[in-house]
Amino acid sequence: MAVAGVAAGFLAAWRGVRPEMIRAALVVAGVAALVAAFNGMLTILLVIALATGAALGVATVSLAALLPGWCGIGAVALGTGMGYAVCNLPWVFPQSPAHQAWIAAAIAGIGALAVPPAGDWRVATSKRPLAFPLVLLLFTALVWMDSAAFFIIQHEGDLKSATWGSSLLWRNAALHLGFALLAGLLLSRGKTRGVPIAAWVMLAVAALWVNDASTRWAAGWLYPSAVSLYSVALVVWPGWFCGAVDSKSASWKAAWLFAVAGWFGSANGIGMAQTLRYVPTSFIVVSALVVMMVLSLGSGRRFFRPAMVAGIVIICGWIMGKPAGKSAESAVERGRQVYISEGCIHCHSQYSRPGSVDETIWGTAAQAEMTLKQQPVLIGNRRQGPDLTNIGARRSDAWLKAHFIDPRALSPDSAMPSYAHLFQDSRGDDLVSYLRQCGIESIPDLLARQAAWLPDRKNSMPADGKRLFARHCAVCHGDDGAGQGMLAGQLPVPPINLRDGPFIRTQDGKEETIARIIKFGVIGSQMPGHETLGDGEMIALTDYVRELRTK
Repeated sequence: MAVAGVAAGFLAAWRGVRPEMIRAALVVAGVAALVAAFNGMLTILLVIALATGAALGVATVSLAALLPGWCGIGAVALGTGMGYAVCNLPWVFPQSPAHQAWIAAAIAGIGALAVPPAGDWRVATSKRPLAFPLVLLLFTALVWMDSAAFFIIQHEGDLKSATWGSSLLWRNAALHLGFALLAGLLLSRGKTRGVPIAAWVMLAVAALWVNDASTRWAAGWLYPSAVSLYSVALVVWPGWFCGAVDSKSASWKAAWLFAVAGWFGSANGIGMAQTLRYVPTSFIVVSALVVMMVLSLGSGRRFFRPAMVAGIVIICGWIMGKPAGKSAESAVERGRQVYISEGCIHCHSQYSRPGSVDETIWGTAAQAEMTLKQQPVLIGNRRQGPDLTNIGARRSDAWLKAHFIDPRALSPDSAMPSYAHLFQDSRGDDLVSYLRQCGIESIPDLLARQAAWLPDRKNSMPADGKRLFARHCAVCHGDDGAGQGMLAGQLPVPPINLRDGPFIRTQDGKEETIARIIKFGVIGSQMPGHETLGDGEMIALTDYVRELRTK
């Protein structure tokens, strides 16, 4: 999608932007959304991703370049704020992907009909525009941090409910609209440095505060406000503040800005969040240095540059004098101590026995020499619960947390007590961090073993698939398989609708494909495995899931 978006954006600038291009891009995006709502085939979805990316590239570059001929900054701010506000309305934001696709297609259709003819360029060339490489740095820092924070919020159930819960959607819509209008007012008065600075400060504070339960409520106010502030600036900058003299020159600025800051910045922000699962303080500090450097170099005011330099010196001094905080590694170490202190070794082993059924159920066998290097050794003295050697490759953060809080909700008849009290402070999250790194290096071997596994129909006892589904699957997928189970709302990504799809990973509908996913789960997703079920149970459960799909 990103490659298509970048390429299409530059192609639009090269060919010369026209209103017809925006109209065509909106139609393509709308059609792609409709097709995505009804088709789960991987090949079709890849085509949809390319089409959507290309449509976005053409539409954003063309729109940014043509806006100065249509309206003023205030109107752009109003449109940007309304776009964010509509997306946050209660009848849009919490809907299923299929319903959101319908809504997006309808809005795209309305937009295509509303595209006006080209207007005369009405923007005077800025006397002291900020050097364009500095503009790229500035907005890349903002988009990068925004994307990382938003990914974390939307993929952590407790963070999402605290900042984007159903009761907060109207508030977020109002904040988006209000701060977009404020950004338009400030930018129209020439406050081209104040808006990015304010947006960065609010994003940085929100990224820090969202990780603390006591300040999460405040982060929920700051984040949408900051996003609207810098988004308006991002849209108007190519046409109003880059020294462009016509739509052609503005389109090239827009193509570069959206390619570097938009696509590159967003992809790296999401990638950082996926890898680290938090926004590091060090990244916030580096982005602060970038923002200060950009604004100090681009300022012609005598007092501004010394002030920025002083700020950089203060931040550098703060970094050097600040004791090391809670890093990802220290969280793992603390989690290991929690594992020991809570007595987890009395029920769980961390030693998958070589050459035994352990390798099929729990994954790659443990190496004795590596196990004995641990201090203390955590082999365990009794396997009352599952082996945890490779648990990090088999279960997600969200699943582990939900299981610690209410084990029987996910594992019926489990003898494991609730450890909800650990999440009243950092011990619970530290324990999850420790378990999540257990066995990550074994993922390639696990994938190979899963691909080679098949249930044995000839030598297995028959079982009741419907009963097994109610016992093991309904808590997430719902009694009817429609994806509305009791725990569905607690997961960062909704469970798949097993009746209507989209069936991204099982589009072929083959028994072995579905059986492997039920047996081993999907690495990197919220779908857990059901490793202890026998072949007869797996066959019955697979047959029942396939029947749901045909109803």
